[in-house]
Amino acid sequence: MKPTDVGRLLRLSLAPTAAADAVAGIALASAGVGPFPARGAWLVASSLCVYHGALAWNDWNDRDHDARTRPGRPLPSGAVTPLVAAGLGAALVLGGVACAAFVSWLAAAWMAGVAALALLYDFAGRGPWLGPLLIACCRAGNLACAIVALPLASGTTPLPVPIAVVPPLFYGAYVFLTSRLGRMEDAEDAAPLGQRPRTLLIGIALVPVLSVAAFAASLASTGAPSWSRSAPGLAAAAVLAGVGMWSVAATALRTPAWTRAQVERAMGACLRRLLIVTAIAASLSTTLHGGAAGGVAAAAILCGYPIAHALRRVFPPS
Repeated sequence: MKPTDVGRLLRLSLAPTAAADAVAGIALASAGVGPFPARGAWLVASSLCVYHGALAWNDWNDRDHDARTRPGRPLPSGAVTPLVAAGLGAALVLGGVACAAFVSWLAAAWMAGVAALALLYDFAGRGPWLGPLLIACCRAGNLACAIVALPLASGTTPLPVPIAVVPPLFYGAYVFLTSRLGRMEDAEDAAPLGQRPRTLLIGIALVPVLSVAAFAASLASTGAPSWSRSAPGLAAAAVLAGVGMWSVAATALRTPAWTRAQVERAMGACLRRLLIVTAIAASLSTTLHGGAAGGVAAAAILCGYPIAHALRRVFPPS
């Protein structure tokens, strides 16, 4: 067994997206003002462990199905044994909850809930709607953990409810639609593709744009900061949404007939753009008090994009 085989099992090209969930949540919990709480680093570690541990369990449970549809994956090909995959999955999930406990009991309980949803998906939550919904709840929960737990752990003021809800809600919507698209990669969805991928991709491209509009509305509903304070963050987030999602929309509109291979490529692009969605959330944090730290967090998240792109050749994301 080679380290690269383990990396393929864990899909390490997606590690930047799992870390970005927590970073965006920390930026929002801190209202974009630095320095961020040092204990937030434990939430980054927790997110990575729970996410990749759940992926290992997913492949362990899917090994017979993958033997028929994707025989080159680490488990059906024999590159990684089922025992190793199960051991890694258990150690990472438990380690993720333990990392969150260094923040607070609430963070540990929250991440235990995220892990439970992930394992429910792995073992019992499949289906055309339930599966994508569970995955969306996991990723939204990853981002929301810091928003919920960090203010209580550090004694700072929690975000008003409308502002706190919008980023995880729209992030979950993005993941839900992307997961629906992912079902079309193989025999999980054997129905004719038709133009269903196009419809989903257009929805995926619109979600980040709508998230900026909804966040602006939530600011207004809670007594928005001065325009001079909130405008730069809203503008930066809007630019990210437009530039980042343009190619997704273009792919949807210029593809006349879809194949499974084209869906797989589109799915990979949408997964990598998870970083753009979380960078948007971090950028939006700067609207609250005009702090620059949220912008720094967004830039750091975007630095994960070329890393994820480079890693995908060795560790495919799907």
